Amino acid sequence: MTASTMTSTQPKEPTPAMRQFHRFKQEHPDCVLFFRMGDFYEMFYDDAKLAHKVMGVTLTQRSKGVPMAGVPYHAVENYLRRMIEAGHRVAICDQVEDPAQAKGVVRRDVTRLITPGTLTDASMLDEASENPLAALAWIDASTACVAWAELSTGSLWVGSFNAADLGDELARIAPREILYARDEDAVAADAADSPVAVLARELGAVATGRPQFQFRCQEAAEVLKRQYDVATLGGFGFEESDPVLGPLAAIVHYLLETQRSADGSDRTRLVHLAAPRRFSREQHMVIDQISLRSLEIDRTMRAGTVEGSVLGALQDCVTAMGKRLLRRWLCYPLRDRAAIETRQRTVAALVEDASFLNELREQLGRLQDIPRMMARLSVGRPTPRDLVGLGHSAREARSIADLLAGRPAVSPYHKRIEAAAADLAELAARIEAACVEAPPAHMRDGGLIRDGFDERLDEQRGLQRDSRAWLADYQKTLVDETQIQSLKIAFNRVFGYYIEVTAANRDRVPDGWSRRQTLKNAERYVTPQLKEFEGKVLGAEQRAVAREQELFADLCQHAAQRSAQLGALADVAAALDVLACFARRAVRRRYVRPTIVDEPQTHIVGGRHPVLDELLDDRFVPNDVQLGSGPDASAATLALITGPNMAGKSTYIRQTALLVLMAHCGSFIPADEATIGLCDRVFTRVGASDELHTGQSTFMVEMTETASICHHATESSLVILDEIGRGTSTLDGLALAWAVAEHLARRGCRTLFATHYHELTALAERFTSVVNLNVTVREWQDKIVFLHRIIPGATDRSYGIHVAKIAGVPTTVIDRANQLLAELEVSHRGPAPDRQPAAPDAQLSLFTEYLPHPALEALRQLDLDKLSPIEAFDTLRRLGAMIKDGG
Repeated sequence: MTASTMTSTQPKEPTPAMRQFHRFKQEHPDCVLFFRMGDFYEMFYDDAKLAHKVMGVTLTQRSKGVPMAGVPYHAVENYLRRMIEAGHRVAICDQVEDPAQAKGVVRRDVTRLITPGTLTDASMLDEASENPLAALAWIDASTACVAWAELSTGSLWVGSFNAADLGDELARIAPREILYARDEDAVAADAADSPVAVLARELGAVATGRPQFQFRCQEAAEVLKRQYDVATLGGFGFEESDPVLGPLAAIVHYLLETQRSADGSDRTRLVHLAAPRRFSREQHMVIDQISLRSLEIDRTMRAGTVEGSVLGALQDCVTAMGKRLLRRWLCYPLRDRAAIETRQRTVAALVEDASFLNELREQLGRLQDIPRMMARLSVGRPTPRDLVGLGHSAREARSIADLLAGRPAVSPYHKRIEAAAADLAELAARIEAACVEAPPAHMRDGGLIRDGFDERLDEQRGLQRDSRAWLADYQKTLVDETQIQSLKIAFNRVFGYYIEVTAANRDRVPDGWSRRQTLKNAERYVTPQLKEFEGKVLGAEQRAVAREQELFADLCQHAAQRSAQLGALADVAAALDVLACFARRAVRRRYVRPTIVDEPQTHIVGGRHPVLDELLDDRFVPNDVQLGSGPDASAATLALITGPNMAGKSTYIRQTALLVLMAHCGSFIPADEATIGLCDRVFTRVGASDELHTGQSTFMVEMTETASICHHATESSLVILDEIGRGTSTLDGLALAWAVAEHLARRGCRTLFATHYHELTALAERFTSVVNLNVTVREWQDKIVFLHRIIPGATDRSYGIHVAKIAGVPTTVIDRANQLLAELEVSHRGPAPDRQPAAPDAQLSLFTEYLPHPALEALRQLDLDKLSPIEAFDTLRRLGAMIKDGG
């Protein structure tokens, strides 16, 4: 909403409060302004209309022509969540002085800026998901720098990526908001169609333009030095001219701007924000955006839910930190063999010792979400429950350290916790001595600090407790004096303490009482004695709450001083939680430890799909995989899988990719035996989808993805392809599929290629690196039974009409299809054994063998060299008659 929009509809003489509103709205034009007025946050003009649309609140008018909508201040978090989930930014304008002490209009200021990427409140976050904020800057036309932070945990990363890899890495990061340097001269419409805005929409994120100076390296170094209170950035591994400093500084700028102090003043630094770490793509197996979606690693393709994905199937962590880390490990599998085997040893130790596994999970389950509680504490918005939760979690450090002691497989984790345990025990003792076991949700009314912990607080509370006895005695005295038996003394925040008398007894009220309020059936009064008492009691209550808030702030500061130790506890707990999750899954589902080798091979015996294995239990049919070097020196690197739809080809190839991925995470896998060579990248080309917003058809998307595979797959890559070439004409598709298969066979990357082009099976005769596999099917009484078993050899039938019948296609259509098939049927067995395979550049024939016909047989038997012209003419006439008569 622009200033002109507001001015055109606002009253000619706005009130002082509305002048405040207009000033703050002009300072934050791209935010929905929640303006505190009494017990409500009010929104005006276009903000009110948007609130009505997004949050469903009632739209009214403050005065003629001024739309207004409001939400209660005590329930504002629920409404904020709806607004943020809709992708909007919110500015919270609070009253920063006591209205009772204000002279004139209450002083207000914007105390919080809430955006999709800067959430810290538990009510607006999913404990199992990260909520990253990213900043993007281009070094040149081919290279981009990306920094990303998780404010709710304090992590901060930065990396440089090729333009072709940018979308893939952002998909793994999954930011909620992306910052970019906006063109100051661009209009709003141009900004909405900018490349970053388009990319953000594809990722389900919000693009936020920021001033260009915040991305400049010259100023970035000073911003980061001030944030980390250092004289040089060399200790972090950065030169002051490093281009990655631009997006790093842009994130810090943005976080300092949005995370204001409680009084609305700007922060100079964020204490809990970790030192930036440089991300190295080479340390992890690359999973591009396509593979992340196709393999349904963290979301299902159709519903977009965690349930049904690999993450959902494996998720058995007991801490919020572990749940988030599991997703990260699945999206960033390791490529270092030693690191993978270190995780495997820990999982193996837990698998072999059930009591250790169960006790570890039980103790980890007592920890609360330490990183997010620390984040709220650091940005000045902790709750009493956060403080008590930190105390309870700190108390568990000693128990966990004792449990890990003397176990070599977990010794690195034990050392970190042992180093922090003493300090955390002291913190836990202090918090537990001060705070009640069941803390309130907020500090507005106190109730956190135990009796006996602080003398000043106990004194004020004593006055409050004595007041109840005084009120009871005073009420009894008034009843005796007036003989009004229904008389009672009550309290509300508007009038304070009052004496309520029913309307029938108003004539008995003494002349010295002062009427405060008249109700339909009662009158309310005060007396000098009650007014004097109210001053003492309310003063004591306010002083007690103020003292509790002081003690709360001291305890929070003390906890902040132990942030390093609490961070170590959280990191260790998260890692152990994920490893224990792997171990529990291995025990429950009979997973095995894969052997990791450097050679490019994938040897799996009895492999199972991790998601379907969970859903189908013992009904899932396991299968073997043999790709790459192994005991057999001629082992194939490319497997062509043929067979009907619904038989299990796609499941088989996806399953292989997922087992390789899980092995690189350090997890055991659902199989009887496995040896897996290190992979640099997993490529997938499965499914069919349009990219209409980019003007790309299904076939164009397919070819783009295929091109990427052909260009980037290496001998260490794993490639899974499903039905290449089906988006175009049969001959074009067959030619493309053949050429791609040849290219990958020569490249030597491990490849699983599912296809309905049975002609491709001839490649096994030309390349020793190609093997044919097929899915077994049994026919019975004109029906087919899928056995879902992958065996060596090629198949010559697709059973498409059988599948159509199962799917419910009308019988008339099925009958006609069978009739046409009888007329057009071709054999897909490929060249006869005594024939030479077609040359690579030869034109492939789709119909390699026609149905037999008498005329064709007669023509084959003719010896043209012995026929006279008359005999040739008679033979031609006879063959024509045979064809005309149908043989």
